Amino acid sequence: MITKIKKRVVFACSACCLFTAIVGCSDSFLDRTPSDSFNIDNYYVSDAALDAASAPLYNVAWFKYNYRTAIYLGSVRANEAADNYNFKEFSQFQVTGLSQLLGAAWESLYAVVTMANSVIDAAENRCSSAVTEAAKTRNVAEARLMRGIAYFYMVRLWGSVILFENNRKVVDNPLLPLNTEKDVLQFIINDLTFAAENLPATATSKGRATKWAAEGMLTKVYLARSSWRSKAELAEAGYANGTRNAEDLALAKKYAEDVCKNSGLNLLPAYEDLFKYKHNNNEESLLAMQWMPLGEWGTQNANYADLTISDVKLNGGVNSWSALFATNEQLQQYEHADTLRRNATFLTPGSFYPYINIAGGGYTYKGSDARNKKGAIGGPNDDNEGKVESMNSPLNTYILRLADVYLTYAEACLGNDASLNSGDGLEYFNKVRDRAKVARKASITLDDIIKERRCEFGMEYVNWYEFTTWYKWQPRKMLRYMNNQERGTYYTNLTKNAQGDIVFVKEDGKEVKPDVVIEVTHNNVMLPYPESDVISNPMLRQEPQGYY
Repeated sequence: MITKIKKRVVFACSACCLFTAIVGCSDSFLDRTPSDSFNIDNYYVSDAALDAASAPLYNVAWFKYNYRTAIYLGSVRANEAADNYNFKEFSQFQVTGLSQLLGAAWESLYAVVTMANSVIDAAENRCSSAVTEAAKTRNVAEARLMRGIAYFYMVRLWGSVILFENNRKVVDNPLLPLNTEKDVLQFIINDLTFAAENLPATATSKGRATKWAAEGMLTKVYLARSSWRSKAELAEAGYANGTRNAEDLALAKKYAEDVCKNSGLNLLPAYEDLFKYKHNNNEESLLAMQWMPLGEWGTQNANYADLTISDVKLNGGVNSWSALFATNEQLQQYEHADTLRRNATFLTPGSFYPYINIAGGGYTYKGSDARNKKGAIGGPNDDNEGKVESMNSPLNTYILRLADVYLTYAEACLGNDASLNSGDGLEYFNKVRDRAKVARKASITLDDIIKERRCEFGMEYVNWYEFTTWYKWQPRKMLRYMNNQERGTYYTNLTKNAQGDIVFVKEDGKEVKPDVVIEVTHNNVMLPYPESDVISNPMLRQEPQGYY
């Protein structure tokens, strides 16, 4: 029996060709697919044709990961929102190999890998002499960037995964072993380093990757690797706190400093603008999934209905059904003055949005609970150019924002110290707070960084990955932290005091809790492998091997 990875190889190879049949949006590199994009032998005869082949790396390959899966893996699992009706296994740490979203994540992330491999093969072996060397190198760099990022997601979800660079070898021999986490991280660094050295400083088309995206990701990978330990290594150490490697910390700081000081990029001035369609591909967006507004299934951002509550004044009459409630513990992360980020992330009683329900003079949330706001961009006429349908949002999905690099820089500067009291890392940490209009800090600790990340990136599907990285460094601390989160608990009766702070009114029947006792353990922080893949590839049950 062939593995699903083999099937995904076939999908990736065909997707690069079939993408020319997909209708794109204007002013996007995604629909610039000339008539000579490919011939029957997949032979590329122009720079534009090769660019068209790599375009699906920005959306089609990521679709099954982005659609619902990312929400529950990256945000609900981090206890930012509670959904006690759907996919409860992720917030309750009861994920099995039969989980639908688990399989979707595995399938989609390997779709990115196989599609990237296909693009690399096309650039290196299937181009006529009319294709420039610059275009070949850039497309290989984009593909290696995306492949490295996909593996970075995977190592933080599963630990050991299967590495491969040649799709044909997988087709010929689909029974491949797991590779060690150490080698997976090195593989990622190799890919991202090549990308950083060969991508342009300015995007060739809006939304295409640049060297700053690659360097920003290298910052995060080096920081993660600085204290990364496999499950076996953690157990052998008795789950004691580790020490971050000085060399990796130095490299994390080096790349972060280059992005922060030499890219010429800045944070978008208004935080809420980050999550509006008209600000797609803003200068803070180092890399994002490029969805096609009103595109066909598989090319669009299908999360609109899952992120938007059923309120005609909010959705403009578009069908939506979000069941995501802000958890009490997440709401408590926001300081008194941190209303800009809180209101951009969650609908709270009385919060007002002038850019929603524009024709009606704005939108005021009149509920007594707190519901998801990010991704709820209003109706078709709310400055969205009519490009909103029930499961079709025009909003890009961030992979990396400049603010992420700022906070990673701060954490790399903190290193193994208890606190950071001066220097560039602290300055860039405070730049993030400046934009949120909250007071600067004279000194920060890891706890400050954790809290800042949760406020800055709440409901952006990224914070669970940070939890994993911190767990690999300080497992006991993070296990205690996660078990103290009152996971999945929210109130349906919230008010605000005169200062605008949320008041949790504790009344009988107004506090909603999960229907099980949730316990995070060393055995369920990382995810199991999809059962169907384990059955078809028994090597997933075996010890990981080194990668050549």
